[in-house]
Amino acid sequence: MPPQLLPPLPDLVIKSIASLWRKPTSALPASGLVNHFQIESIDMAHVARYRRFFDDRGQQVPLTYFYLLAQRAQIALMLDARFPHAIPGLIHTCNKIRFHGVYQEGIPLGVEVSVLSIRRADGAKSVVFSVDMSQGGRRIVGCVSEYRIPRRPRHNPAGQPRPETFPETFLQEDWAFEKSRCRRYAMISSDFNPIHLSSLLARTFGFPRAIAHGMYSVGRAAVSIERHTGRPLIELTAYFRRPILVASKASFGFESTATSEGDFGIILASDQQLAITGSWSC
Repeated sequence: MPPQLLPPLPDLVIKSIASLWRKPTSALPASGLVNHFQIESIDMAHVARYRRFFDDRGQQVPLTYFYLLAQRAQIALMLDARFPHAIPGLIHTCNKIRFHGVYQEGIPLGVEVSVLSIRRADGAKSVVFSVDMSQGGRRIVGCVSEYRIPRRPRHNPAGQPRPETFPETFLQEDWAFEKSRCRRYAMISSDFNPIHLSSLLARTFGFPRAIAHGMYSVGRAAVSIERHTGRPLIELTAYFRRPILVASKASFGFESTATSEGDFGIILASDQQLAITGSWSC
């Protein structure tokens, strides 16, 4: 039986709302879950809109664009009745995406997605998704995403944490997360998760107001790094440490002395704490 076509993201997000009523006592099968999908072709007109949004002057499909496809596969697998967790509220904590081959236009993409449950050293429960995209048996892109299962927040110790700073070798840029830009990213990515669009709904998940999409920040970072190096990224890893609120400001920094690999980060202007850390290679 051939793999089914990967559904569009808006349909998946709407269906995910029903997962709020899943029983929290059930568990993911020990062997995990796996499914296979197919994408007939990538809409190159949409890729062009995505590049224009980020002012990306490259010629190929950006590495971060493939996350949009991987996210669709992840949510499609989350909708499997055997996936026990409510989809809204899952906390994206890490994402790694890498080119393994060159994408060829007009050839269908095979998409294999799997998920396993893990427990972190601090006792937190997470699920890890692996997505592999291939053409004609050739692996093109691999994406690994980790999501933490929500739990009751711990009491934060009194006192302000020490401000965090970038190394002296980092180039720095001042960023603003305007509401209009964040909404435009929701449109271009088709990710209409309400925590990114509604402060009222974001507060039900413990955020003071709507939060920016994590991969919006990563997409901006990718473009800045590629402009500096003059080379397309091959791999990008991001760790989401703190949410970035819509209508806030931050500083982006990345290793300026490296030409093929380095680190990057985003520091919140409000408390001088790192919201995102990561690494890149060209």
